[in-house]
This record gives sequence, structure tokens and C-alpha cells, in this order.
Amino acid sequence: MYLLVGALAALAYTAREMLLLIFLGFFIALGVEPLVAWLHRHRWRRGLAVAAIILAVLLIVGGLALLAVVPAVRQLNEFAVQVPQLLSRLGAQFGTGTPVQGQLADPSVHDQVKTAATTLARVAGSALAAGFAAAGAFFGSVLAACTVGALMVYFSLAMPRIQAAAHRAAGRADRAKAIRTAMGRVGGYVTGQALVCTCAGVASYLFFLIAGVPYPALLALVVALLDAVPQVGATLASLAGILVALSQSITLGVITLIFFIIYQQVENYLIAPRVFAKAVELSPLGAFLAILLGTALAGVLGAVIALPIAAALKVLLRQAQAERREHPHAEGTGTASPT
Repeated sequence: MYLLVGALAALAYTAREMLLLIFLGFFIALGVEPLVAWLHRHRWRRGLAVAAIILAVLLIVGGLALLAVVPAVRQLNEFAVQVPQLLSRLGAQFGTGTPVQGQLADPSVHDQVKTAATTLARVAGSALAAGFAAAGAFFGSVLAACTVGALMVYFSLAMPRIQAAAHRAAGRADRAKAIRTAMGRVGGYVTGQALVCTCAGVASYLFFLIAGVPYPALLALVVALLDAVPQVGATLASLAGILVALSQSITLGVITLIFFIIYQQVENYLIAPRVFAKAVELSPLGAFLAILLGTALAGVLGAVIALPIAAALKVLLRQAQAERREHPHAEGTGTASPT
């Protein structure tokens, strides 16, 4: 028995990356399940509902990518136009006034040129290797994202059968209800978090655009993405916006700081409680401990998924406690034989 458990643990460790992708696919499928179920209740076939959601996500991601990439490309073009001027200024600043022909005739200059060429070759090789590594990581990330997306589609299409199998395995009506509630907690949290991130991104984009902060679309995308990270995400997002605003003026930086302070109060006390009222029923301490544990296990990704998983586990733990109260242990309750 112990040998079998050890073999399964070793196999799971070896395939941990693929298991993580499978888990993410199932997690996202649970996240979109409330929307799929809503469309299904309105007489959409499940396959058509899943396809519509994927199309909407692709359109949103594509639009955000265009909004983020276009400013970056524009700035890159501006930099390319300014390169000759920068080189001219550098040449005027570091030029010695000595004729170039006389410098090239000096043997010490030859040695310096050889040394510089050797160093440049090493740097170029390292840069090329780093470029290939970055390209490999990028394509690997794209492949992993496609794999997670495909798994999400398969899990979404099979979700009714998965839920039916879980209900049959539960064996009791209250256990089946607890499983449905736990899955609903995950789905409700993911859908609610997407809504909260969208509100943060839209509000930030409007502020950046009105206040004149550079790269409003790019910064709004950063704010929306980082807002999904509990505890520290909003702070990091505000720091990014404030730093860019400070590059323009101190006044604009202060105004940006005031905006983020006000918006965080609105999100923390008006938006988030309404969105997550039923999705997450965790105390502040429980939420903080869950985030710490998730971060320790899986980094930023663990911090993002820690709260819905903890909320689902709380439902299952509550069901287990209810069953123990219904059937207490009989230890020490045996009756003595009459004398």
C-alpha cells in the first residue's frame, strides 16, 4: 500500500505541470459555468453557449491587446526617429576632436578595437541565447494557454456529466447539495472577480484619459490584471499609474494617488461586497491565511485561486461537521451488562 502511494506521488510530481494545466482548465470551466448555465436556461445549447463565451473572451482580449500594443508601437517608432539625434549628441559629447585617421593608426587603438569586438561577440551570443530562451518561453506560454483553453472547453461541455457523477458518488442529497454549492462558490468568485477587474480597468482608463496620464489604455490593462491579485494587486496597480503620472508632473502624480485612494474605498466597500457577498464567506483572517498558503504553493497564481478554493473547502468542511453531529462516535457509550 505504501509503495503504491509513493509511486502515485512520484508520478504526480513528474506530471505536475500537466496536472496544473488540467486543474486550471477545470477551474476556469467552473468559473464560466454560471454564465453557461444562464444561457442554457435561456434555451441556448450548451455547445453554442460555450462557443459564444469563448468568442466574447477572444474579442475582449484582442481589443485590449490592440489598445495596449498600439501605444507601445507608436512610442517605439518615435524612439527610432530620435535615434540619429541621440547618436549625434553622444558623438558631440564624447568626441575628442582628433582626426579619425590618426586614431586608427595608433596600435593601442587596434588592441582596444579587438578587445571591444571580442566583448561585443560574447554579448551578442548571450543576447541571442537569451532571445531564443525568451522566444521558447513565449511560445511555451502560448501553448500552455491554448491547452488550458481546450481543457476548459471539454470540461464545460462535460460539466453536467461531471456534476451527475459527483452527485452519484456523494450518495446523499445533502452531500450532493454541498458539492453543488462548492462548485457554485468557485464559479461565482471567478465571474465576480472578472466583473470587479473590468470596473477597475474602465474607471482607471477614463481617469487616465481625462487627466492626461500617458498610455491610458496600457495602464488601465495593468490595473485590471493586477486587481485580480488579492491584498497587494491594487497597490501594485496604483504604484504603476502613479509613477507614470509623476513622470509628467508632481501635481498629476498627487491627483492620481487621490484617485486610487478614492476608487479603492469605493471598490472595497461598495463594489466587492455586493459582488462577493455569496461567493466567498471567509473571515479576514481566513482569507489572509488562504492567500499566504496559495502564494507559498503556486506564487501569484496560487494567490489568485486561493480564495475560491478556500470558500469551496469551507462548504465541504461544514457538510462534514454536520454529518459528524448527526452521527457522533459511539466511543465510551456502550451499555454495561446487567448484574
